[in-house]
Amino acid sequence: MVKIKIDNREVEVAPGSMLIEVIRGMGTEVPSMCYLKDMEHFTSCMVCVVKDRKSGKILPSCSLAAEEGMDIISEDAEIREARKSALELLLSEHVGDC
Repeated sequence: MVKIKIDNREVEVAPGSMLIEVIRGMGTEVPSMCYLKDMEHFTSCMVCVVKDRKSGKILPSCSLAAEEGMDIISEDAEIREARKSALELLLSEHVGDC
């Protein structure tokens, strides 16, 4: 087990657990469009981003495995703006032929 912090709450998870599942398991909704649990995935939509508190980097939670000592923020104004921008970019290229 590895210890990580999510939204100032310390949790222990199995090494390699995807952050999107850990965060959702804690009761926090993380939006996504390209992630399906237990399926091979390709990080493409960037709607599921979270922030590394230590570096301030915005990262996709669907492809980020839990590592000892992580300190993650799952929701704040910067994250909401990044998610909104990702969605706007996806929709700007969508021609509606699906």
